[in-house]
Amino acid sequence: MSILQSGTPNYLKIINKRKVLQEIIDGAELYSRASLAKKLKLSKPTISALVDELVEEGWVTEKESKEAAKKGGRKPVHLLFDKEYKYTIGIDIGGTTTEIAIMDLDGAFILHRKIDTQAGLKKDFILLLVNEINAMLEAKKINQEKVLGLAIGAPGITDSDQGIVIEAPSLGWLHYPLKNEIAEHFPFPIYIENDVNMAVLGECWKGAAKAKSHVVLITIGTGVGCGIVINGELFRGGQYAAGEIGYMITNKDQASQGFESMFKGYGFLENLVGGPSIVKQYQRGSDKEDYSAEKIFEKAMEGEALANSIINEALDHLAVSLINVAALLNPECIVLGGGISKSGYWFLPKLQEKLELYLPEQSRTEIMLTKLPQASLLGATVLCMKKHALLPS
Repeated sequence: MSILQSGTPNYLKIINKRKVLQEIIDGAELYSRASLAKKLKLSKPTISALVDELVEEGWVTEKESKEAAKKGGRKPVHLLFDKEYKYTIGIDIGGTTTEIAIMDLDGAFILHRKIDTQAGLKKDFILLLVNEINAMLEAKKINQEKVLGLAIGAPGITDSDQGIVIEAPSLGWLHYPLKNEIAEHFPFPIYIENDVNMAVLGECWKGAAKAKSHVVLITIGTGVGCGIVINGELFRGGQYAAGEIGYMITNKDQASQGFESMFKGYGFLENLVGGPSIVKQYQRGSDKEDYSAEKIFEKAMEGEALANSIINEALDHLAVSLINVAALLNPECIVLGGGISKSGYWFLPKLQEKLELYLPEQSRTEIMLTKLPQASLLGATVLCMKKHALLPS
């Protein structure tokens, strides 16, 4: 759909056309032309003309209902969004693994692949991504003209307007022009976003935070990431660095004494609750050097003293950060993702208890676990659809 400026002759028509398509895409109910006109308070001739255009363009199909109308007569003809009229491509660049997916406009995976990030960075990473995308499109016989857009999530502070990854320690990128590097290879639009920002869009669309307007997603893996949605829109901050809670101070005494940084550029909180930190602390008190953070969580759940002490200390720091986030932003929910979420059923009640102890009733919020293993990839579809006015902004 073309985007026109206000004041142009067709502006009102474009606005109404967007409303019609967004209502059909929402899918809360099946509409006929008549029921859609009633819902949007537009005349039947106006709705009919707009639907005709959407059908002709390919966005909408019409299908006769199997059931007759309640008052008898002809069966109603329902308006259906063609979710395969266009496709989106999502890339989630992680420090270890990069995931690529071709999706339809309902977020269903058409094809999903993974590549080794660090191995790719030692070669021509951009060319590797380009070749992989082209191979995936060819495998599914999808022409590039059918691609609505490509959205890439990067693990670091990202200027989403310019498409520049300002800083991504795990990739060794500083002021990296990712959009320009990718855009020269494809005719369709390219969007660059912080990976956790993309993930929180996915959570709000089809995940634990579905239909909520004020959401915070915190992912804990190697480091700590945070995506914030306020009034249904991403909050990026003045310098695109909103949500960098890995730098949050959760114990002033420990911070004043200095702390050992697991990775250059990592902050106080992620050096205490991130997976590598938990592993290193456990190694200091044990001869088991091959334990992963997930295994240490399992040991803590089994009651092992050392693992229990380390995990409870990490959870105390995490609880303080959640209390601060809830007090500052008052979200409807805080969603936890990343590797730590796998053990969430065990420690979630402990965190919830801390919030209820230290926060007034109006500031308390529900802590939830992610339900989406590929939230960032789903968020890529959301981002592309929002940029094309297929979802409300």
